[in-house]
Amino acid sequence: MPPSKATYLRDPITVPHQERIEHYRAQAARYRHLAELENRLFIREGLLELSRQGDAMASELQSRA
Repeated sequence: MPPSKATYLRDPITVPHQERIEHYRAQAARYRHLAELENRLFIREGLLELSRQGDAMASELQSRA
């Protein structure tokens, strides 16, 4: 999986709005990918929940644009 284009580890106050959205989308995709590889149900469900939260954050930020 390619690394995120978002360089979110910079000062979060100065990160452009679109870059924050990209960061959350990339993190959500990463968690979904990890969930696909995970055999333990408890961990897979946790990763999918993190993915849903990342998508929700990105959607919320996008709706404010």
